[in-house]
Amino acid sequence: MAEHNQLIDAINIRTAVRAYDDEPIDDDAARQLEMALQPVNLLGNLNLQLVLNQPKVFEEANASGHLTGAANYLALVAPKNDEQAKERAGFYAERVVLTATLRGLATLWVAGSWDKAEAAKHCRIANNEELLLGVVIGHPKNHLAYQSMTYDELCERQRTHRSSKTYEQFTATMNDEARAQAPDWFKAGVEAAMKAPSAMNRQPITFSYNPDDDTAAAHIDTAAGDEHHALNDLGIAKLHFQIGAGQGQWAWGDGGLFIHK
Repeated sequence: MAEHNQLIDAINIRTAVRAYDDEPIDDDAARQLEMALQPVNLLGNLNLQLVLNQPKVFEEANASGHLTGAANYLALVAPKNDEQAKERAGFYAERVVLTATLRGLATLWVAGSWDKAEAAKHCRIANNEELLLGVVIGHPKNHLAYQSMTYDELCERQRTHRSSKTYEQFTATMNDEARAQAPDWFKAGVEAAMKAPSAMNRQPITFSYNPDDDTAAAHIDTAAGDEHHALNDLGIAKLHFQIGAGQGQWAWGDGGLFIHK
């Protein structure tokens, strides 16, 4: 379970970062990220790619001050006409994001804050594939100061970094009695999912527990108002839940079940 603990650590300290130092990602870190990409691409039938030193992709966002120093990105390239590809891309790309977090790198999921057409020029995209989204990746601004922070300080930084929906909102389809009866692994899974990034920070995913067969389910909350990226967010939230819950596996899809092992 050592890896599980490390990934939980990454979940507990990861924040969305908009300002980056201009120091390039070193060869060793880039190699580790590339190594992390190989198995997730195989498992997810994806073509996620790490693209380095392309500041032109973020030229407008950097110039406007929306971002600072963004130059590298993880490109989410996935099969077209595959209903589950967006969800799988979210799930597996976030796995790489957490690997980057453990390396001391900062990340930011982007949908509109980049030049997507320019980004696509630097990717290998087959005729049956498309570029969905990107994740900015790099050293955070003043990253040497981050390196001197303790784990507890980094956790506190995350806690105060952004507001999150409450546990009750994340389990909106359950009543108080059902919440009280839910096992610890379900609560730990939801708490990890509460720390997941989402497009527009809308957190459009809810979870429920079924005591009859000891399963959890994940649902897209259409009232959150972001259908465009909801499947991607579903995949990210499912990964966080799975890591928080410990052993277990999801079925893909809105309403997909989690079997705890």
